[in-house]
Amino acid sequence: MKGHFIHIIFPLAFIAFQSVIFPSRALGYDPAKGGIIDKIEVQGNRFFSTGKIKDQMRLKENRWFNMFKKRRFNLKKAEMDQFAIDSLYHVNGFLEAESKIEGVEKENSRVIVRVIIKEGIQTKISKISLSGGLAEFEGKVRKEMKVLKAGDPLNRVKLNEVAFDIKTVYANNGYPYADIQTLITMSKDKRQAEVIFNVSEDKKVFFGEVSCKGLKRTKENVAKRELTIKKGEVYSRAKIIDSEQRVFSTELFNYISLDAKDPEIKPQNPDFILKLVEKKPNYIGVKAELAQNRPQTPDQQEYLTVDFTGKWGNRNLAGTSRKIGFSAYHSYKIIPKIERLSNRFAVGYVEPWFLGTRTVLNLDFYYEPGVKSAVQPYRIESFGGNINFSREFKSYTKIWLTHSYQQVNIYNIPPEELESYKEEQGINIRRKIILSGERDSRDNIFIPLKGSFSQVHTEYVGGFLGGDNNFYKLILSWSKYNRLTKRNIINVLATRLKFGYMDGLSRKDRVPTFDRFYMGGASTMRGYKENSMGPKDEGGDATGGKIMLLGNLEYRRALFWKFGYTVFVDAGNIWFRTKHVNFKEIKVTSGIGIQFFTPVGPLRIDYGRQLPIKESPDTGRFHLSILYAF
Repeated sequence: MKGHFIHIIFPLAFIAFQSVIFPSRALGYDPAKGGIIDKIEVQGNRFFSTGKIKDQMRLKENRWFNMFKKRRFNLKKAEMDQFAIDSLYHVNGFLEAESKIEGVEKENSRVIVRVIIKEGIQTKISKISLSGGLAEFEGKVRKEMKVLKAGDPLNRVKLNEVAFDIKTVYANNGYPYADIQTLITMSKDKRQAEVIFNVSEDKKVFFGEVSCKGLKRTKENVAKRELTIKKGEVYSRAKIIDSEQRVFSTELFNYISLDAKDPEIKPQNPDFILKLVEKKPNYIGVKAELAQNRPQTPDQQEYLTVDFTGKWGNRNLAGTSRKIGFSAYHSYKIIPKIERLSNRFAVGYVEPWFLGTRTVLNLDFYYEPGVKSAVQPYRIESFGGNINFSREFKSYTKIWLTHSYQQVNIYNIPPEELESYKEEQGINIRRKIILSGERDSRDNIFIPLKGSFSQVHTEYVGGFLGGDNNFYKLILSWSKYNRLTKRNIINVLATRLKFGYMDGLSRKDRVPTFDRFYMGGASTMRGYKENSMGPKDEGGDATGGKIMLLGNLEYRRALFWKFGYTVFVDAGNIWFRTKHVNFKEIKVTSGIGIQFFTPVGPLRIDYGRQLPIKESPDTGRFHLSILYAF
């Protein structure tokens, strides 16, 4: 009997020992890695398709192309998928829906994932109403409530968002303590629900004093002058956020926060604390670059150059937010012999509040003493600079006024050779005034999902300013981005219209070739070679034009992981004179593109074809670029 007992117990103990010491063999797969997913089965779903359910999941079925990194079952991912599936049902009115995900083991480390769903009853909104609150804000509140409609599935997340938006209306108009209650009355069968937003406004609140904390170098008025909140003014949450953004834009601080004192006691005149962490005011930088230069003519040799750049600056002079910077640049030829090529010295200064207004004055000046040529004993000296005024109006609008001055002196050259030498060396003295403005409401400058960007740019070159050129330029540009889904993903229809016109100040004034408009390439007309469109010289090279018309239409969509795609149509052309403009000459291209999203914007490859294809059968062209075309 005893021997029989041992005969039975020993194998069981051995199996138990194996299951503890070698669990991967006992389960049929390594639980640290998880079993390879053969199949995902979805059960109990009637409202949503199986494909829709699988789209919510991080767990995916293993495919033949996953030979290097198998798709395995993971408990953490399963929990996240369960939450995602439940959320999908909950935001669509299935308030009691619940799901369960389990892995069923097979042989050879394989797993079948089963998703078991209990949908329950879908509840829809039968009526939406408002009670309480102040009559003066009723119009704004009802505007926020328009996102909800009778017949929509009951979505508690959306109800909370609307309640928050209603509270924001009151918080931006002096009632930060307003209480918004969302009351839901369900029908007996739970298929209908009446929603009531009940508002209790509480007392009206006004701003109190603002004190600063954390300042060591910066003067207190430098931070306070950026604030849009004033003592005695009606409380506004929007002004608090705007104040924080304006203080941060000074580039003096690593961290800022503007918080009310003692919010728990609900004071009627709350004081605020502006907490700040300052950046170090001084900065320094040194850079060296080595380059090999190929000969441009047969009689020249290859040579090696080394460039040195050094800079120093202070972003907060004496705690006033004024900025100053110095830089020096030196370039040398080191092979086949050592020779100094060029020097450049520059200084910049920024006055953030010019004449006590929020107008930024930016001054920068440079000086290039020049060096004598090894072939000709001429020395080219140049100096100049820019005076720039900029002013921001409201949140999205900004204007600039810039005056640029340049002077070039050539020494040790006979007067009769001066003009021909300037033309040979491409020396062009330019003096101009630029007036430009823009309105930018894009939510993201690199990957905009919504908003618009409008720009007006004008230049006056030469004339009473002096210099070698005399002309004016006007550019008008408008871009619009329409998000085609409520989800925060890339699904955007983007459009752009652009017009440009330029001409000499008089009939005899010639617009330089390098200042003219050019078109064609990755950012204008895809399907054409870069800057190849418009008037051409006898050799077939583009010479640019004085009139430009451009239109772009682009559909942008997320693809998978960090990839996206676009489908686009470009249209436009350039002409040399007004009398040459012919709308029948507007060129059209179309194509597709792929983007890879990086921290500095999308890296894209576009393929464009000139239309109609029958007239241009061999005109397809690839374009590689960073950032969207517009």
